[in-house]
Amino acid sequence: MMENKKTTETVRFHSPLQGGELVEHTLQTREDPLTGHRSILCSALQGKAEVLFPATDWDYLRQTTEETAASCFLCPQDWRQKVPSYPADFLPEGILERGDAALFPNLFPISPYHAVVRLGDRHVRTLQEMPSQLLRDGLEVAAEFVRRCWEYDPEMRFATINANHLFPAGASLVHPHFQVLLGSVPSTHHDLLLEKSREYIRQKGSCYWEDLIAQEEQSGERWIGRTGSWSWISAFSPKGLNEIQAVHREFQSIADWGQREPGDLALGLSAILQAYHQMGHSTYTMTLFSAPPGGGHGEFRCLLRLMNRQNVVPHHRTDDYFFQKIMGNELILCQPEELAARMRQSLG
Repeated sequence: MMENKKTTETVRFHSPLQGGELVEHTLQTREDPLTGHRSILCSALQGKAEVLFPATDWDYLRQTTEETAASCFLCPQDWRQKVPSYPADFLPEGILERGDAALFPNLFPISPYHAVVRLGDRHVRTLQEMPSQLLRDGLEVAAEFVRRCWEYDPEMRFATINANHLFPAGASLVHPHFQVLLGSVPSTHHDLLLEKSREYIRQKGSCYWEDLIAQEEQSGERWIGRTGSWSWISAFSPKGLNEIQAVHREFQSIADWGQREPGDLALGLSAILQAYHQMGHSTYTMTLFSAPPGGGHGEFRCLLRLMNRQNVVPHHRTDDYFFQKIMGNELILCQPEELAARMRQSLG
């Protein structure tokens, strides 16, 4: 049985908020049993949640979305003429479409193959307005794009399906969308997941993800349920607010998916997003990680990590989204060599 490590410590000080009385707070540090990622729970913060994560300003959200609708290139009926398309030697259709979802290149790519998935015609959706059929269309077209990329360019072994919903989550577009990234080099967190999964199976002789789901279902503490072959749990040591994970029971890679996988995943995702809305949240970030195609990765299972971000309130814009928050990478906007040259000039 894997160990869920918890360390409990005590903090004592005289608080001006309590008239100078001596107060005592408990700190609990949790460590992810696979990656070693640590999360800290502080008893003092329980009454400070509304300060750290203010409630959604729904009036501001409506006002902002109305203001941005006129300039949204994904909204007009002729959006197909306003988005880029792939060359015919790679994707003869130029734009992939499935139901209400459409996929095309990102104008500002951060991976060799970086696509945007337009999710329907509506300019804005709250988290309770993300139906499973729309999400299924988006996941199906994303999975088809991944398979087509692997057939066309086998070196692009590492694939993720991602989302940032609304601007506090890092989205530059209000219009609902996914992003699909493929490259020859995995993100930092993707690499860590695969490496630690290999290490676990060498040491234990079993798949960490199968063991995790079996243990979580047995204990029931963080177990949520199943949609088809996807198991849903809350993260023991979350990487973000209210992190939920979905793990496929069998499949290692998006290349393995059958007809049911996107729909079953969409069913759970839609339910989780509705629950987030009921909790008062308006944003989310997600990444779905896949093993490379071709089999031989029995140590891994398809994994979705999903979490809330700051709610929509005036004057907020985050610089931290799925690429940093989940995948563990960072963007370089100025080459380090150029940055060093500028610093040398500053130092004289």
